Amino acid sequence: MKVLNEIELRDIIEGCTVLGTGGGGSPEEGWEMIEKALKEGKEFKLIKLEDVSPSGIVPMPYFVGSVSGKKVESVYPQGEAVRSYEVLEEYMGRKFEGVISTELGGANTAAALVTAAMLERPIVDGDPAGRSVPELQHTTYYILGIQMAPFSVVTPFGDEIIVPKVKDDIHAEKIVRSIVAATGTNVGVTSHPIEGQVLRNSVVPDAISYALKLGKALREARENGEDPIKALIEAGNGFLLFRGVATKSTWKDEGGFTIGEFELEGIEEFKGQVYKVFFKNENLISWKNGEVDVTIPDLISVLTPEGYPVTNPNVKEGKEYVVVGFPAPELWRTPKGLEIFGPKYLGLDIEYTPIEKKYSR
Repeated sequence: MKVLNEIELRDIIEGCTVLGTGGGGSPEEGWEMIEKALKEGKEFKLIKLEDVSPSGIVPMPYFVGSVSGKKVESVYPQGEAVRSYEVLEEYMGRKFEGVISTELGGANTAAALVTAAMLERPIVDGDPAGRSVPELQHTTYYILGIQMAPFSVVTPFGDEIIVPKVKDDIHAEKIVRSIVAATGTNVGVTSHPIEGQVLRNSVVPDAISYALKLGKALREARENGEDPIKALIEAGNGFLLFRGVATKSTWKDEGGFTIGEFELEGIEEFKGQVYKVFFKNENLISWKNGEVDVTIPDLISVLTPEGYPVTNPNVKEGKEYVVVGFPAPELWRTPKGLEIFGPKYLGLDIEYTPIEKKYSR
């Protein structure tokens, strides 16, 4: 078990924001939650997957909504994610052993970290997405056929809902997203109460450590006057996709999602070229000079030249940005993974091309 200090926690949130590919919630809000817990003297404990007991239950608490969702003052001092964990625990009548994040993102990973700290449980060093994803069925659990229910939903208004059974994760997504749309704000959810013996082979291992590695690389490069983008690419085995100035940035809030696109006009070695990115909470597909470049499940991340990751819809016209890409975790590249979260999810009749087949380091 490792107790995370403040610097490590900051690095994790920054790394998760990179891996959030524009989504995953606001890192500023994520850090506010963590900072509050630190001020209350709470400890953030990280354990390996193999340290979870075979019969120990480890569900995942998170927020569902859009980056642009209306902010509402919560009736819960510890927040909806923490309360949703408690509600599910009460319903199942068993004390849960720990917490796992639902995705790597600035707010949702923070929600898992804070839930663990506030309830004095460890967070497991793994993740069922290995990145941020727009919908509830976009998990390695769904790829492997592991049920989401029972799960809980808590709104900031004090509504507490238990769903003991659901047809599948796609229906669960519709149910939860309809609550988001009806209330006009984000909600807390805890789902997938998985036992340790199943958990170990069902998620992306060492995901929190990976985010920590990326965040640390960015921070140390800035502190040492080095190129943070280069450091990030080296740390994450990533690729430089584009450098440019934003000439267009549009978005709308629709059905509980932030949907939009932005375009960059190339500078430096990309001068005379155009890059476009479409997002549905997360960056899902990009085009270079009108041709498809990178698609999900591979990661498309946007940063400032100084190496600060940018969440959607915060790309501003006239500002300079750098676009980088990372290979998706292997489970997403299986036939089932690509069926769920590949080009077909975008309505494209094209084959998925791994990012490393298009770019070289």
